Amino acid sequence: MAIQKLRIAGIIAPACLLAACGGNDTPPLPPQIASTFTTSADGWQGGYSDYHGATEPTDVVWAPRSLTAPLSGSAYYTGGTNRSDDLFIYSKKKFSGYAPSTLYKLSFEIEIATNQSSGCFGVGGSPGASVYVVAGAAPTEPKTVLTDGQYILNLDRVNQATPGAASQVLGNVANAVTNCGPQVYQTCRAGRVNPMTIAGTVAPEAKMSNVAFRPASSAALSGVANSVDLGKH
Repeated sequence: MAIQKLRIAGIIAPACLLAACGGNDTPPLPPQIASTFTTSADGWQGGYSDYHGATEPTDVVWAPRSLTAPLSGSAYYTGGTNRSDDLFIYSKKKFSGYAPSTLYKLSFEIEIATNQSSGCFGVGGSPGASVYVVAGAAPTEPKTVLTDGQYILNLDRVNQATPGAASQVLGNVANAVTNCGPQVYQTCRAGRVNPMTIAGTVAPEAKMSNVAFRPASSAALSGVANSVDLGKH
């Protein structure tokens, strides 16, 4: 998967902002944090989980790459072989400046470039519809930890299509192509209307894990407009 652009947005003290505008009834636009991947990974770091020692993948990659024709431009690519049949690949980045003991509302949107067609089947499920796109955030750093012989993520995040407290399921990596023969890259957008809520840390910073994938096969993402509405309330 290749990630091209990531955006985080948030509303900070909306009541005060409206008062400062002299009674303007127009709601303020949520602040946004954006990452573009035209030349680099922009500080995002990769990780993977949900495997045992015998099924650990050896080819997981996170790197800027050029998009495949007919698309153009560059993106942040990640992928790997799903030897455990449950592999979870994620990318994370820390964002600072959030108030301690404060709740923030987040919404996400991500644009992906994928060559996985719709309505196709493979070993372990559909290579498109069974590969879920997930976004989330947490006040602690997402890490892979060894628990009872299995390497798992230290956060309550998605399990297949079921979201956790620290994540949302945005969609899957299937594109609009219905031909299961030759694979064609297309861009598509995944997101959620309803925001998730996260609490700020005791210090004015938060470590957010935003784009995580459970791949049944390697897929490409591009143009990630990961819009995270941070609504302070």
